Amino acid sequence: MKLKNIAFLAITCSATLSSCESFTDVDQKGMNLLSKTSDLELLLNAHYYGEWEDLAIICGDNLPLEYLPQSIEEPNKNFTQILLAWDENDHATRLPALSTNDDFYADCFSYIGTVANPVLMRVDEATGPEDHKNRLRAEALTIRAYFQYLAAQKYAAAYDPTTAETERCIPYLFETQDIQVPTEQLTQKQVYTNILADLDRAIDLDCLPVVALNRERVCKSFVYAVKAHVLISMGEQAEAEKAANKALEFGSTITDYKNLIVSKVNRGGTPIEVLVLGPKLQMEEDYFTNNTQCNGMLITPYNDSMFEPGHYRKDNISTGYLSSKGSYVPDDPQKDLEAIKDKYVQYYGVPYNSLSDLDSQHNTCGIKSSHMYMILTECAIDRGAINEAMEYLDKVRVCRINPDVYQPLQGRVTTKDEAIKYLKKSCHGEYAYTMWNFFTRKRWTIKADYKETLTRELLGKTYTITPESPLWIFPFPRNVMEMNPNIQHNYPTK
Repeated sequence: MKLKNIAFLAITCSATLSSCESFTDVDQKGMNLLSKTSDLELLLNAHYYGEWEDLAIICGDNLPLEYLPQSIEEPNKNFTQILLAWDENDHATRLPALSTNDDFYADCFSYIGTVANPVLMRVDEATGPEDHKNRLRAEALTIRAYFQYLAAQKYAAAYDPTTAETERCIPYLFETQDIQVPTEQLTQKQVYTNILADLDRAIDLDCLPVVALNRERVCKSFVYAVKAHVLISMGEQAEAEKAANKALEFGSTITDYKNLIVSKVNRGGTPIEVLVLGPKLQMEEDYFTNNTQCNGMLITPYNDSMFEPGHYRKDNISTGYLSSKGSYVPDDPQKDLEAIKDKYVQYYGVPYNSLSDLDSQHNTCGIKSSHMYMILTECAIDRGAINEAMEYLDKVRVCRINPDVYQPLQGRVTTKDEAIKYLKKSCHGEYAYTMWNFFTRKRWTIKADYKETLTRELLGKTYTITPESPLWIFPFPRNVMEMNPNIQHNYPTK
């Protein structure tokens, strides 16, 4: 944390900024001379990354692309192998020491320390129109709140209102932080209160654009969407509904995936239909986005089972199977598939498919309009409005499922249990291959009607992760804890 706190005192300029000589000037104290609002705005032109692979291993979706019989039997497992085995003992005894650093943590606090807080620290003194200053303030407050929220989802327990005032969470990095003083680890209640305060300040400034300069900048929908996620994490259903509806008021478009299907020929010479998400930064359903390739992870049977039949992200996303289709027995699809599976067993020890999508632009750490419909569905289910809930789901499903297979849920689903089942499937369709499946399933571990024990059958052994498991909480990176003695892990370690 100490390193992250001082990051805004030594901002490294990107290629975009390298030609701005005045921006790179520093005074005798080492402070960048961000003297104009136009200089500060350049900081907001950041590129964001969303590491999700370790989260996907814990929540059951994906496995590392390696020879699993060796990995699972390794006596001195590495970080990824401990997650793979859902090993609570090693999670308590060995994982903290193996967590030398963590890109997710580094990214979250880097965006706060080198993007959001420098803007907030310098904007009052900068020269420029007041309306421009207010827009920069609102963007920076939203960015800070968002990445504080993401960090809390990975490194702290799911928010429980009954323990929030005493449960440890993460530090909150304000622009006023004294860099000589290590930050304090706050409680869940304190962190979430600060997040909401930042978001409300951004909203009250009332100066964010309906359409952002680009989809890596902040728009009106995004600030309300972040607030909706935060509030539903806190169990504040009614307020989460209000925020989600407000986000949709400014942007409700759902991209129809059938329009993103591309016909091509795979490496085996077989014609295939592939879902290509994109074009880059131009998906209208994205309120805020990063662009990441999804490649090099095995897809678990559980992952496949959670998609509804005909879902484009299951049937048409670029995978190893789809790329190899027709390569072995082109005249017999079943024998061809068995030959592909045999190759995977040879390479990885299991016949699981693999992600191999180098063409799409996946939004792994952003928020989409579809998220808001998932939140509205959950809120409607929890207040007993099943038909209304299914109407929300159908708005998304009709744009995700092949029309030859699609059937509306509204009018057919009438019970809460069945509604929750379809909500989980629809959430999976939206959140797979992003960080959001982990965050959502973790949040559900404290909801009586939603929580479940996940089971992994692997190489003749059965592994489980319960809703109460400490595996849902990741250790802080060791390099952070060595620099800040105030931080303690948020689960019991040995």
